[in-house]
Amino acid sequence: MRLEPHRLVFIDETGTTTKMTRLRGRCLKGQRLRSKAPFGHWKTQTFIAGLRCHGLTAPFVIDTPMNRRIFETYVETQLAPTLAKGDVVILDNLAAHKSPAAEAAIRARGAWLLFLL
Repeated sequence: MRLEPHRLVFIDETGTTTKMTRLRGRCLKGQRLRSKAPFGHWKTQTFIAGLRCHGLTAPFVIDTPMNRRIFETYVETQLAPTLAKGDVVILDNLAAHKSPAAEAAIRARGAWLLFLL
């Protein structure tokens, strides 16, 4: 791989949620702390993409936390079409990543999987 770093594809995701509100704060002694917090429906947004040595590939944003079904959809519709024979897809050990359907879609393109320890 040292001779062909363009074949490496690192997959990772990140997310944000609207309920990331401070639970504690500071105020003068003897005074009540008043603060605003959003009220209503909490939402989570997840961003997943592949990182190659020349930039991002197959970006995907969803309005829900990552699970196995969503990861399989991402691999089949976004990631697999960008893979070439001999590419190495490197993933962390998230349970959603250990999907037989996603593995089959990646291997069908002639790519390899490598899980981080």
